[in-house]
Amino acid sequence: MANLEMKLNQYVADLTVMYTKLHNVHWYVVGKQFHRMHELFENYYDKVTEDLDEVAERMLQLGFKPVGSLKGVLEMAKIEERNESYGKDLEFVEVVKKDFEYLLKLTLEVKEEAEKVGDDPTVDIMNECTAYYQKELWMLNSTLA
Repeated sequence: MANLEMKLNQYVADLTVMYTKLHNVHWYVVGKQFHRMHELFENYYDKVTEDLDEVAERMLQLGFKPVGSLKGVLEMAKIEERNESYGKDLEFVEVVKKDFEYLLKLTLEVKEEAEKVGDDPTVDIMNECTAYYQKELWMLNSTLA
């Protein structure tokens, strides 16, 4: 179970940074697709908020301690923060795409650990997250084509 707790905490830390990063690109996006991207990034940070809460609450149900401080999050997260600067719409799509590819890989790792210990509810949560990232990556790749 220790490996599962570690993987879940990695996911919580990365989602926490991703939440802020999505706000960043939402605020600082410019370009011909500004309106569409502004809305898209808002939808993404709303979804990250839901997932973050669901995963942290699942951890608490299992008796785990989700990382809950910014210091702890930043020590653990692999997703990098972004500075406060404007950027073009499609450049930001690339930024989000890269992070979603990482998060997709991480959901599969968490799912694998949950399967090892027979934690079907966590497997179900990760299946939903995996499907979400797969669909959004398809859409992001199509946007960049």
